[in-house]
Amino acid sequence: MRRDFGEQIAGTLVQLADILEGLEPDEWGSQSLCDRWTVRDVAGHIVWRVGSSYSEMLRTVLPMLTLSGMSLDSLTEAVSRQEAEATSPDELVRRLRRIAALRLAGLGRTGMNDLVETVVHTYDIVQPLGTPVEVDPDATRRVALRGLILASPDRREVVAKHTLYAADAGWAIGPGRSGTGRIIEGSAQGIVLYLFGRRPLKASG
Repeated sequence: MRRDFGEQIAGTLVQLADILEGLEPDEWGSQSLCDRWTVRDVAGHIVWRVGSSYSEMLRTVLPMLTLSGMSLDSLTEAVSRQEAEATSPDELVRRLRRIAALRLAGLGRTGMNDLVETVVHTYDIVQPLGTPVEVDPDATRRVALRGLILASPDRREVVAKHTLYAADAGWAIGPGRSGTGRIIEGSAQGIVLYLFGRRPLKASG
């Protein structure tokens, strides 16, 4: 299985940086698809989660984890918001571009987990803003397959019975022709967000 997604991560981050650079000040505070996270919070999360080394992430979270006893989800939310509030929008954009440049140069993590973080959270930002973003079709397919593994039981059951078809990317997941369920057609973005618990899909066909 392909393990180096540096080009796909970089391409997505550059597009996200371009989008964020054009936002009005109040748009940075608008709600993302992540509960309780603004657009700025999600950008801060990407910068911290994708841009930091594992040792840097540990240095950030371990003191908070030891002292507060917070859950991992609460800790991630707190660190992401802290990163966003401590960094200006212009600096967040600059850091996103820097991370992209490093990945293109073959530096830093370029595996599946970072691809998932980049793609899913980019969608979390651009979907509410109504701004299009073009992600490599093969990358979206792989992210969707990872999402299927992590999906809630009810959403895995949907895929077990029906085929999810990403019309704009040309891939499908599900039982295919051997299945008896309907085809649920949508965009790669919509299917990825659905599998990661963001929103339902409508069936067609």
